[in-house]
Amino acid sequence: MTTMFTPTTDTDLERAILAGRRRKLQERRAANVRYDAGKDAVEIELTDGACVRLPRMMIAELADLTPTDLAALQLSPAGYAINLSTHDIDISVQGLLTALIAPSAMAASLGKLGGAAKTALKRATAAANGAKGGRPKKVPPAA
Repeated sequence: MTTMFTPTTDTDLERAILAGRRRKLQERRAANVRYDAGKDAVEIELTDGACVRLPRMMIAELADLTPTDLAALQLSPAGYAINLSTHDIDISVQGLLTALIAPSAMAASLGKLGGAAKTALKRATAAANGAKGGRPKKVPPAA
């Protein structure tokens, strides 16, 4: 069985190049990566100006490496991966950030911060609710 292929035209190539340029401007990718030996952390600067500092021990692939090894960290040309070619290590930037900032972990962190607030208004409200007998019991809906 013979498969017919449609040749790529100059117009197809131009469209693909334009789409790539648009994606490059819109996507969040790494712009720079470096190892900070003083903080024993990897710093990733993103194309939108955000910067993330991760303790080296949070990145399993880097946990056993020396500061000298980590000084050679590089980005892939497109900024999608962190490379350490001397150890054949490639780490997806998006995968790393997604794994560390999972929605459930983020929600738990924010809830913990909100619950830890110690304001005069929160203390007064808690005292007033306590005087009423505390949080009301949940009543199951009538069947």
